[in-house]
Amino acid sequence: MEKEYGGCLPLELNKLNIDLFKGFDSVALNSGRNAIAYACLEGGFTHCYIPYYTCKTVEAGLKEVGVTPLYYNIDESFMPVTPKEGFNDKALFVYTNYFGIMTHVMQMDIIAEHSHVLFDNTQGFYTKPMRGTYSAYSCRKFFGVPDGAYLVSDSLKRLNIPQGSSADNATFLLKAIEAGPNAAYAMSKDNEEHINEEGMAYMSPLTNALMSAVNTESVEKQRLSNFERLHSKLEAYNRLNISIENGAPMVYPLLVEKEGVRETLVENNIFVPRWWRWIVESPDTNDFEKKLSRFLVPLPVTQIYDINDMDYIANKVLEIIA
Repeated sequence: MEKEYGGCLPLELNKLNIDLFKGFDSVALNSGRNAIAYACLEGGFTHCYIPYYTCKTVEAGLKEVGVTPLYYNIDESFMPVTPKEGFNDKALFVYTNYFGIMTHVMQMDIIAEHSHVLFDNTQGFYTKPMRGTYSAYSCRKFFGVPDGAYLVSDSLKRLNIPQGSSADNATFLLKAIEAGPNAAYAMSKDNEEHINEEGMAYMSPLTNALMSAVNTESVEKQRLSNFERLHSKLEAYNRLNISIENGAPMVYPLLVEKEGVRETLVENNIFVPRWWRWIVESPDTNDFEKKLSRFLVPLPVTQIYDINDMDYIANKVLEIIA
């Protein structure tokens, strides 16, 4: 873009100049699904393994660039179940860092078993990349930005793709400040549709500027504090075994086999999503994956909340499940 002088002033953003992935190469893209697809194109992979228990947009992103998705199930430890025919060693193997609670042992086991690995860290922004692998990260799952993602590896080729744009669809961020996240929800869904339609692109200048102004260390500290508070109150009721080793997670994943927990929380202005409803009806998914789809409650640990907010959320949960 040609430099301009005069006219209106843009949004004031202080550039913190934090090197997010020191010692690694990275490419800034518009979405996590496109970071995975970019890795396939960059590495020359025609096939890519993804778990059944994941967002359908990952599958769509692969198909858009001509990569054939292959699938695998996970067990109750969130580790891959080997299909009857085994794994194709020439395909890229995507392992999802669910909720951001992947352990170092899990990472090393995946690297030992598969030749070409991509860690899908879209739910674990603070999980450090590993040598000899790809790592994909999502910005908007952790920060107040309209889109954005990073693909990280030892070295990466630059592909000939367009630069994304997000200014026309970012108004929901301002609306959320003035009227609250729920009032901006419909606008945020319009932004999701824009991301779906844009296709693979490099990160927009707006998102790049917003990301450069985020104090990522402060965000991680608050998220960890919030997560640990919820865990201290809810661990006894949680069917998941949780160990935090790789930085701040995206959510606190609460698994309780009780109907209506999510719906009652929403009625109390604690907005928790249900992930991937289709899993329950699929003949290809196992009992554990179906259980996650039905009962998992991803509680917010977002940095805009504090310990008092976590106590309120935890107490509401305990009222429901008592």
